[in-house]
Amino acid sequence: MRLATSIESSSLSLPPDTFIYSIVPIGTCIAAISSDDSLRLFDSKSLELVSNGVRKTPHTGLTCLRRTDAEPNLLFTAGRDGTVACWDVRERNESFELTDETRLPILSLAASSQRPVVATGTELTKSQAVISLWDYRSQKLPILKYSESHNDDVTELQFHPSRPSYLLSGSTDGLINIYDVTVSDEDDALVQVMNHGASISHASFLSDKDVYALSHDESFSIYSLDTTIEESTPTMPRSFGDLRAKAECEYIVDVLPFEGGAIIGAGSHSERRLDLLRLSAGHEWAFNENENEKIRVLEAHGNEIVRSIHINYQSGTIYTAAEDGFVKAWKTSDSDHWDGSREASRAKRKKENSVKSERYKPY
Repeated sequence: MRLATSIESSSLSLPPDTFIYSIVPIGTCIAAISSDDSLRLFDSKSLELVSNGVRKTPHTGLTCLRRTDAEPNLLFTAGRDGTVACWDVRERNESFELTDETRLPILSLAASSQRPVVATGTELTKSQAVISLWDYRSQKLPILKYSESHNDDVTELQFHPSRPSYLLSGSTDGLINIYDVTVSDEDDALVQVMNHGASISHASFLSDKDVYALSHDESFSIYSLDTTIEESTPTMPRSFGDLRAKAECEYIVDVLPFEGGAIIGAGSHSERRLDLLRLSAGHEWAFNENENEKIRVLEAHGNEIVRSIHINYQSGTIYTAAEDGFVKAWKTSDSDHWDGSREASRAKRKKENSVKSERYKPY
């Protein structure tokens, strides 16, 4: 097991007792959202705030932060106030907001990497949990809504990496749904349903044909995306059970997919550490048992829970953000060894090729 040591640390000038919820890279910077409802931009090397790096969002109860490859200077935030705010990081203030008359609390957000579309998922309100799609060029009402496929909070949304018309949703009702969002009728749009049997914390595409689901009780499974299979003959998932036993941890921070595998962040606040474990695709998905492929971040954020991880595979830098209100950067002594840099380059080339292969379909 390789050890990662801290190279930088920053509070981002946050008020005391502020949690950092999420970090995402954008250009040479990294963006963060926190429990004071702010959006902050900081330099990825020094971790210092950039000029005009503190943005007060319009949200009451900020919940989501996303970026999109379709517009490399745009960030999207959303919150329990029922609005989506779009930010051009070159400008001081937000660019525009998206909202509708319902203003339902937004718990999940996805931005297409290939089209000018964002999707939102809401908290269950008056027996409805709603998924909405917006064309952010028009800045008008949603272009599409699905409100019958989940009967509890929509906690996760992700667009397919190479099929821009496919949208994944996950919910506390235990279901992971795949929609074809070029279809307005909800029943006809529903391509596949996977029942994880437990409240969904995270879910996404591991590859063009594999979907993972992680529940709030840390149960982890991988499902096959199969749009041709009959409902009566479902493909059995690859179930890993409770990852806390496998990873010898107390909680799972996140699952970070890349071409040919994924990195799983496993935290232990009582032992003050964060482990990064590699999941690989071969004949079947399995954890890489090579000790040299495991990374341990000693001390991490003390006994505070790590909320978000970002890995720059090119530089070998690991970024973490936590409930202590700090962002930290880490490296191993042999950071060039990280195999993910090669995989990330392959993924980028594959995505660039796939964008050219599918013609844009208007909604």
